[in-house]
Amino acid sequence: MTNASDVPRTAGVRQALLDQLAYLIDETAVLREHVGRIPESVLKGRPIESELSFLEMYVSLYLFDQKVYSPAVARLAEGKDVSLDVPGEREMLDDAAPEHTEIEAVLDHISTARTGLATLFSGLDVHAWRTPVTINGAVTDVFGLAHHVIRHDVDLLRRAATRLHESRLTSRREDIPK
Repeated sequence: MTNASDVPRTAGVRQALLDQLAYLIDETAVLREHVGRIPESVLKGRPIESELSFLEMYVSLYLFDQKVYSPAVARLAEGKDVSLDVPGEREMLDDAAPEHTEIEAVLDHISTARTGLATLFSGLDVHAWRTPVTINGAVTDVFGLAHHVIRHDVDLLRRAATRLHESRLTSRREDIPK
């Protein structure tokens, strides 16, 4: 993957970033069609204690959008400086109780939070995309912030897909062909 500093700053790239931000909404719609086939043990279980469950990964997606990224973009829209110290996923989950949350509700939260975030990014003036933003001590701009959000999505979705791939989702003796 490219670094945020390598992302060209053009209108086409801005639109591609906006499209990619909205992709998570489509991803949740597709997952919704199949989530009923995923056993509860796979959704809520942790393969090892240090790893997040599938459900916790998805809860963290909407918490990041709600508590970190949307407030930052809203501050940018108000012309304020933004300096983010992005917490880890476990820190984001401290206030949540994903073991008591159903996956359908989590997918609803993701869609709502991401729609709001995508709307905030889309609403920024084209020139505002050049505004400096600090993320974990590194200075970038709104292009870099959008790229950061997308990279976080990709990393988390890749881990979730790997978790599903490695899970035994059938009662057949042989494993699902991979």
